[in-house]
Amino acid sequence: MPIVTITLRAGRPTAEIHAIMDAIHAATVNALGVPDTSRNQRLIEIAPEYLFYPEGRSEDLLTVEIASFPGRSREQKAALYQQITDNLFQAAAIDARDIMILIHEPALENWGLNGQPAGSHKQPA
Repeated sequence: MPIVTITLRAGRPTAEIHAIMDAIHAATVNALGVPDTSRNQRLIEIAPEYLFYPEGRSEDLLTVEIASFPGRSREQKAALYQQITDNLFQAAAIDARDIMILIHEPALENWGLNGQPAGSHKQPA
């Protein structure tokens, strides 16, 4: 049950935002084995006047931050990066240079689920 936060410039059409969110979720399902029903996403839109991006990037820049339990392999993460990039290009014509992905893997004792430490539960994906 990763927590996915997508940050991008405000003003995209709703259908495109949904396509972006679907594309990223599909990548987590395919690359990380997350159950399709375990979708936990939020999208943050930043007003254009408050979004600054590095040289060489465009106003299409978006970031994807994924907080997940530790333990995924380098190969799974590499597959995730590639699938997110491919899916976003297909869904919304976002160029790879405008996609930044960051995975956070806090230790299990830093996760609380149902009022209990995550380590005391069966590990969901």
